Amino acid sequence: MKKIVLIMLTIILYTASVSSPTNAVSGSELMDSSSVRVTLIENEIIYEWEYDNPDHYEYEVGNTVQKGKEAQLHVRQLLSELQLNEQTTAEEYAERLKQRFPHLERLEIRWMNKDSKRFTWLWTK
Repeated sequence: MKKIVLIMLTIILYTASVSSPTNAVSGSELMDSSSVRVTLIENEIIYEWEYDNPDHYEYEVGNTVQKGKEAQLHVRQLLSELQLNEQTTAEEYAERLKQRFPHLERLEIRWMNKDSKRFTWLWTK
């Protein structure tokens, strides 16, 4: 009986590791990015998302840090919401994020595109 349970658990873990989650966000938002750093503060809690091309992902909430695959979905979801581009203003980015973070106090976005051009947006309530 123990062998059957162990085999079933192994199959489930293997399947989960090789299949992509159904709610995963596409990587198209990252194709135009060399590096992204987003920091926001809401209710005195600091949130941070980081991406460095090709596969460095980091996500922090307060003192909790996730890296690699654990952080990848969080980073991709945020970048999908932001849709980074040169013409968007800090106020527009703040408005987009207020859907998820209604008590947003501060936002800082640092982006280096694929041509190594750097952009910074700062917003404070």
